Amino acid sequence: MKLTNDVLAELQKIRSAIDDAYNKLNVILYERITTDKSTYAPSNPSEKVTENFRYISEKIKFIQESEVVGED
Repeated sequence: MKLTNDVLAELQKIRSAIDDAYNKLNVILYERITTDKSTYAPSNPSEKVTENFRYISEKIKFIQESEVVGED
């Protein structure tokens, strides 16, 4: 796969945005468990999207390691 420097720069921006989103999601929240008495269980939203972010990150890394057109 061949890339231009502009595409490589955009991929870096996308990867940074994904890293930032993951960092913002990596917090402990509490989900309400309704029974006779309300209780709350800890929940980390980043755990729900980790596999998606990992897949996207791997694909971006693969593309970034491709041949860059226009470099000497």
